[in-house]
Amino acid sequence: MSSNSDKRSYHTHLNYIKCLSALSDGVTIQFNGSLEKETMPLLDQKQNLIDLTKRSLADEYEIAAIDHDYSYASTSWLPIKSYYLIFNVLLTIEYIFRLRKNVFKYSHAACVDAFTKKLEQNLISFSEPILNQVFDKTLLTLKTDSGANLSSKTNLPDMFEMVIRKIAKYKDEDWKSKNKIDLRKSAHREKHQKYLNSSFRVSIFDFAYFMRIRANYRDFAFIEGISSSETFEYFGKYYGFTLNLIGALDSLKTKLIAVRKR
Repeated sequence: MSSNSDKRSYHTHLNYIKCLSALSDGVTIQFNGSLEKETMPLLDQKQNLIDLTKRSLADEYEIAAIDHDYSYASTSWLPIKSYYLIFNVLLTIEYIFRLRKNVFKYSHAACVDAFTKKLEQNLISFSEPILNQVFDKTLLTLKTDSGANLSSKTNLPDMFEMVIRKIAKYKDEDWKSKNKIDLRKSAHREKHQKYLNSSFRVSIFDFAYFMRIRANYRDFAFIEGISSSETFEYFGKYYGFTLNLIGALDSLKTKLIAVRKR
């Protein structure tokens, strides 16, 4: 039996991914800069892995559509597979920008931050303006109306801020954990504030990465207490968002390749 907290968590997660799926539907990414004509010998470095991951996700969705019970297990690893698909496409695009082999050794955080920076500098931009937002530390203290995350009547801009606020909190927690921050110590509090003031940024590009991390935590336990039809609904919306974002990134990649080859 599901608990009330699990049900609330499910509906919150569902509303979040519905929001992202709706905002990313048909979206494109524009390149607003310039690049020199150059060869790209390592362009296909990750293509086989990308193709295999796309096929694996499509297979998972097809099976879950036939038997919703299958979506229960699939949903547990969906954020992980989705993230690695997005990550490898991002690495390929970053290679087109930089034309350096070491791009393919970027850490996950460095890759995500690189694309958030491009968004902040307007080097790239989504056709949906809401997705172009890059937030700083003020998002961590954003106040929302009670129950807004559970309401289907909450408008998309407000829901998007709530989605990214949740991701911002995950990002802050992850940084504190990696840096062994103990906020009871003044030196640690100072270091944390310096991070928040100087380099803390969060955008839509952080979403897939931190959902991948949180898939192994209590935050994702809501799938244990819901029906297979509900699990499949969540799976479908998450998969749809992934395809939307990949479609936009693939289109951007094609544009960048054309600029490099002109």
